[in-house]
Amino acid sequence: MLEEAVKLASDSQAYYDYLCVVKYAIPRLICEKLGLPMPLKYHRNPWHICSEAGYEIFYRARLVDILPPYCVPPLPGDFVTDSPLLEEAGRIILSEEVV
Repeated sequence: MLEEAVKLASDSQAYYDYLCVVKYAIPRLICEKLGLPMPLKYHRNPWHICSEAGYEIFYRARLVDILPPYCVPPLPGDFVTDSPLLEEAGRIILSEEVV
């Protein structure tokens, strides 16, 4: 996952600033995995990491199916389709009339 994130962050043709994933998400994942205390700068992250960017990195690393559906942030398209995470949060599925 780290290799794919670095590749995307280095791509000048990328449509998204993938550097925020390398700078904020990867170090936080490593700290959590090793049970290390979280540095203060990761408690309040000023960068918004788009779920599409996260999905792209997991997809390229061939790790798309590693997390159960309720752990995956909803993609923008999930707001008009079924999303286990949104249902768990108490959201309703939009009807065709609304969409």
